[in-house]
Amino acid sequence: MALLDIFKSSAQAETAQEDRAGRTFENVILYSDNVANDLAKVAAKYNLNPKQLDFRILAYKTLYKRKDAPKYNELTLLEQEKFFTEENLRNPNIQITQKIKIEIFPRTKANRFPIKMSMGGNANLTKVVLKIPAQESITYDPELHSRLVAQIDVRKARLGLLIGFMHQKSLEEIKTVISDIQVNGKISKEYLITVCEGLPPVDQSNGELILHYLNRTDEEDTLEEESRVDHAKRDFMHTVKEGELVIEVRRYQEGRAGRNCKGEVLPFSKAELSGETEISVSEDFRVEETEDAVYYYALRSGFVHRDESNRFEISDELCVDEVSFRSTGSIETSEEDPDIKINIESSDIMRDAIGQGVKVETSEVRTTGNMGSGAEVIAKKVEIGGQTHQTAKIFADDVAVHLHKGYIEAKVAHINILENGKVEAEKVYVEKMSGGEIIAREVYIKEVLSNVVVNAAEYIEIELLNGNGNKFIIDPKCMKDFKERVEQVEADIEAMKETIKQKTKKIKVLRRKIQNDQENVRQINETVASLKQRGAPVPVSLINKLKSHQENIKEHNLLLKELKDDKMALEKLEADLRELINAVFRAKVVNRSVWKEFNEVKFKVVEPPVEVSHLFVDGEMSEEITIKSMEDGKYVLERKQ
Repeated sequence: MALLDIFKSSAQAETAQEDRAGRTFENVILYSDNVANDLAKVAAKYNLNPKQLDFRILAYKTLYKRKDAPKYNELTLLEQEKFFTEENLRNPNIQITQKIKIEIFPRTKANRFPIKMSMGGNANLTKVVLKIPAQESITYDPELHSRLVAQIDVRKARLGLLIGFMHQKSLEEIKTVISDIQVNGKISKEYLITVCEGLPPVDQSNGELILHYLNRTDEEDTLEEESRVDHAKRDFMHTVKEGELVIEVRRYQEGRAGRNCKGEVLPFSKAELSGETEISVSEDFRVEETEDAVYYYALRSGFVHRDESNRFEISDELCVDEVSFRSTGSIETSEEDPDIKINIESSDIMRDAIGQGVKVETSEVRTTGNMGSGAEVIAKKVEIGGQTHQTAKIFADDVAVHLHKGYIEAKVAHINILENGKVEAEKVYVEKMSGGEIIAREVYIKEVLSNVVVNAAEYIEIELLNGNGNKFIIDPKCMKDFKERVEQVEADIEAMKETIKQKTKKIKVLRRKIQNDQENVRQINETVASLKQRGAPVPVSLINKLKSHQENIKEHNLLLKELKDDKMALEKLEADLRELINAVFRAKVVNRSVWKEFNEVKFKVVEPPVEVSHLFVDGEMSEEITIKSMEDGKYVLERKQ
């Protein structure tokens, strides 16, 4: 076959394809203002699927006209820069379209573009992004950049988007993709390139008062959680935290049309006046203003108050008759703010001051009333003048309760009557206890009745014992932090032992090196002295060897000092561990009255794990009880009168 015939055959393979009726497909050149429709028409003519056809862009015109104008005008490249301003693009009376000259041809593997990519946009097509995923084995050629830019326009034209408009930043990102291919022979990562940006419409606003503190939602809520209403968290008292956006006043804003990447006008929507926008605020707010709105941020935590004149302020103290679903909902503020106080002055002894299932979280809570079932208080300081329900919970640093039946977790707890409730704290002071449980470091009880369990790490004191069936237990492990403290000290000991081991090893290496270098250093010193005596220059190498020897000695001595300090620190840690474990031997149970029968005192030794107990008979006189280790390894309780 002649050379001319080879080229002719190749050209025919590229430009011709037979349809199902046997007709040869010849490349079609046409002007289109709807590429997708024209592809479908050409495909139908030849009984083909539109996906079997592709096209290249030969030229295009950008046209515009005003609505009332009879025909479109063409924009030259120079005119386009001046024409496409925001003012013109937002003008709904200006219509923009394009005529694209395309050549349609059969899609084959040979003409398939080598870079995989996809294009997508937002709902109103004001932003269109090209996604180029990471991909292997792409051959670079000098025309690849221009081919990629042309292929982007092809994809845009197929979707009906305006072609030919891309920001300089997007063009630079395309260059980065080509550089990646040129250097690595592949696309090493995913690229997202904005290939078209329109203008979203600006909705009209007649001014709006937005009270953010009324509409707070937890950003971490899932859709499933949002579908369930947690009535215990309804906050009618409108609490805010420092730095929170409380109020927003949106100014009047004229609506403006937008335009998408197809050149279509996007109308704006109108908003009705939602409320009075004239407000005033106290010095409790920080004010920030923009062209569109005024923002009011809380300068402190507290309760938002709005009076009849539309003035807002933040109060650090709230006085109410009750906290309940009906009146307030739950109340949550920052417990870290020492100035936030809630006073609940209930005059009805038959009604709970803190109602059923309500949660109160603030700095300080005081009430003369009761806590209902499932109620929860989290604060720095809590005072309950009434009683707590069996299922009520209090978490605070300092707690004072008249009649306690629920649960308390605190640093210090003062309770007048503890009746079948539970307390966990550092120190607990109780006037009268009947049933219930205490877990604390130190416990002081004026009167104990029956069926009490007291667990203490260090000290239990009873003024008057008037019942039986009580258990008084000394157990260092009863404190929540005991295990963590022991594990931390043990970890510090292991780390210090490893440090000592490494430093000891390094000291031995340095010591051996110093000893081995002594004879050599002596000879170097003699040589240096001889050279100096003759006035001859001393070689730098000899000086450096002497310096290295001195540095080794200095490092050796420094490590020796550090090792001594580390060993002292290790001894201190080991002493701390012994003190933790042996705390039981410093603990005491003190009863300043006569023991009654069926009351038990028990001491628990941590290591080895041993329990020693004594069950009292009626009339025993043992005021102070401690545990002692005997020479034979056994443990006994010492009872002093």
